Amino acid sequence: MPKQPTPTTPPSQPVNNPNETSIQSAWIAFTTSVRSLLVPQPDDRPLDQYLAFRDTVLTLVRDQRFLVDLDKEWATQFSNEPAISNALLMELNAFPLAVEVAQATETASGESKGWMTKWLSRASTVTGSVKDLLESLPWYAKSSMTLFKELLDLFRGKD
Repeated sequence: MPKQPTPTTPPSQPVNNPNETSIQSAWIAFTTSVRSLLVPQPDDRPLDQYLAFRDTVLTLVRDQRFLVDLDKEWATQFSNEPAISNALLMELNAFPLAVEVAQATETASGESKGWMTKWLSRASTVTGSVKDLLESLPWYAKSSMTLFKELLDLFRGKD
């Protein structure tokens, strides 16, 4: 069972599942919101060939092994740096809310792919922040995070 957050790592918002730490909860919410952006693109049908890859990578970055590794590295890196840990949690927690607002406002304006590309780019940036700040992640978690960032870049059309 993952260990609970320590008092030196305050969550920026409550943990939804009592079995998840603040970083695990924020990461799961982040990847859930990203999932809503990783959909088939009518103007890029060859991208459909990556849907199985998408599903596999999303499973990797949400499985128990990944979440335990993420939490262990989080506790190691930020046990004495609550300001940095809180800022990273804020970045992760803001993303699902921002995507929700973007979905409501951008789709109401009739724009479809443009807003999704912008938010996939931002998701890649957030993923890069987590990967950079938790640079000593164990091999499994680091590899899973690399695949996740590559998935985001594929779907956003980074050339």
